[in-house]
Amino acid sequence: MRTQLGLWAGCVILLTLISPARGQGLIAPSAGPINSAMAGASTAAPVDFGSSYWNPANISGLENQEFLLGTALTIPSIHLESSLKAGAVGGLFPPANRYGEARSDGGVLANLATGVAFRMADDSPVTYGIGIFGLAGGGVNFPGSTGTPILSPRLPNQYFGVGPIYSSMSLLAVAPMASVRLTDRLSFGGGPVITSGTVSFSPAFFAPGPKDGGLVATFPAATNAQPFWGGGFQLGLLYELEDWNFGFSYKSPVWQGRWDFNATYPNLAERRIGLHASLPAIYSWGVAYKALPKTLIDVDLRYFDYANSELFGQKVIDGGLDWRNVFAVATGAQYQATDRLTLRAGYLFNTNPIPDPKTLFNVQTPAIIQQTLTLGASLRLNDDVTLSLAWMHGFRDAIAGRILEVPGSSVRLDAQYDSIVLGLNVQFGAKRKQAASPVAETFGSGGLYEAEPIASAENAQPAPAAPDQPRAQQGAELAADRPLVQ
Repeated sequence: MRTQLGLWAGCVILLTLISPARGQGLIAPSAGPINSAMAGASTAAPVDFGSSYWNPANISGLENQEFLLGTALTIPSIHLESSLKAGAVGGLFPPANRYGEARSDGGVLANLATGVAFRMADDSPVTYGIGIFGLAGGGVNFPGSTGTPILSPRLPNQYFGVGPIYSSMSLLAVAPMASVRLTDRLSFGGGPVITSGTVSFSPAFFAPGPKDGGLVATFPAATNAQPFWGGGFQLGLLYELEDWNFGFSYKSPVWQGRWDFNATYPNLAERRIGLHASLPAIYSWGVAYKALPKTLIDVDLRYFDYANSELFGQKVIDGGLDWRNVFAVATGAQYQATDRLTLRAGYLFNTNPIPDPKTLFNVQTPAIIQQTLTLGASLRLNDDVTLSLAWMHGFRDAIAGRILEVPGSSVRLDAQYDSIVLGLNVQFGAKRKQAASPVAETFGSGGLYEAEPIASAENAQPAPAAPDQPRAQQGAELAADRPLVQ
């Protein structure tokens, strides 16, 4: 009985850490309505400021300086099924097979994507920017139920569940960045990434307390805490040709401070609990094709290094989650239907970070969505302001399995989501101009910012005569300029 309850309890930590409306495991797949409409495919497609979420060098590819303000409303749908065979606990409990299903009632979740890209001068090769992006957010809210074994109350000899389960998570990433155009084709960008947010969950299954009545452990609530901070950095390259773009970016692990909570023991005596976690390093490659009429197509490949991130990559025996690395492919396209209307679509596929079920740590998690379809459009309200809308649908996925540590028990979790993303892009200032730059001269000819050659006396041509000048006088002047032939 203690083993069963401990495994049930331990698994629920994942429900508290992972946003239910996400592919790619923990990380949000896109930022802003334009980037979201293309399923986040943007490593080589600087179509708006939101593309800097995946490649900071993209702000050099923006023709105008730009401000983005976007928000997303997400409706997740998560169901939990739990079954327990008769006699699974000690050969006596339960007296008959038990099965039940519950739905998480988490409500509508909100997300944010905003930022600005600007130049200190119209002809500057350096573009600066700062973005604030929703990195992860959401939660679960499973109600207690006597009909669902894992959610049943704790009434020995009748029920041995953990009761209702609640969690909430909100992490924002603040990303100052700068990008320099080294030549007319190559740009390099980067900057720090600072995260801040809150995580709360009740009960805190990662911190078992004294056993209740000498039988099973009790669990505190992890709700009283300060905001959690973390930090890392990102680097990116963008190479632009006439018909093709190529992009690459690296996001370092985001090292988090310890997540500490002020909790209590069952007698309300004070207790300090916490855990360590870090977000994975991410490698992104992108290629964009621009030669089709009024059409842009971008394909991104991404690699998430969960296996080497703290908590997520640690072995179950060491208190971690034993996640495997994730590989993702995002494809997005946009079509300029009219001077004012642009249409977009995208598709994202990612592998599942959870290996074959071993314990309830890996079975009870909503980070299982592998396929996402996106659609969107932009309407240019005037020369400077564009209104954009996107819809994202994460197709329902499920994991299920028997738990070897608890003979006779099995669980199944399924999840899907729908998200509406709305935003404004405001362009300002003059378009990017060519100008002389020491950076371009260092990299040789072909730079965008190389100065035009200055005419010299050796290559100067004689000025043509004025239209009203007599032809005879023109000939006399030209003859006077020629050297005499001996």
